[in-house]
Amino acid sequence: MASDPSLPLNTVLFDSWATHIQAINSLGEEILASGWNPTAILGISRGGLIPAAILSYKLDVRLIQAVRVQHYDEKNTPLDSGPQFVDGPEPFAANQFETDRLLVVDDIVDTGETLNLVLDFVRPFAHEVRVASLYVRSNQTEIADWFWRVEDEWVVFPWAPES
Repeated sequence: MASDPSLPLNTVLFDSWATHIQAINSLGEEILASGWNPTAILGISRGGLIPAAILSYKLDVRLIQAVRVQHYDEKNTPLDSGPQFVDGPEPFAANQFETDRLLVVDDIVDTGETLNLVLDFVRPFAHEVRVASLYVRSNQTEIADWFWRVEDEWVVFPWAPES
């Protein structure tokens, strides 16, 4: 994988598929150990979909949905408008989806803006909402209930195409 040429070489973190699968399973173990059992999982597209799917198996949650949010353009530059739902905040609005305990999953909590957009929208549809993310920035540790690593470097995920 190539790094973003606009970033200094030492600001990119690469980890393998195996490392990330172990990390996701570790998050699942922490969630199970907490005694909190989600009744549904919502993956934030695109980065949160792979962790959400793996967690759905680990936690034995069969109700899994996705919401599509865009915060960065194709060059990984934040959009001037901030994060936006793409095609509306499905599946909640159209399907009248409700659940008791919703686990929202993303790959990284960077600015917190995407997650806050999603959380503000889904709270009326779930009695309790919690968050799991592989990575959080050091200034975002309070927003996720479970996370694998605090990381302030640029993260390149094994499932992302080369940039």
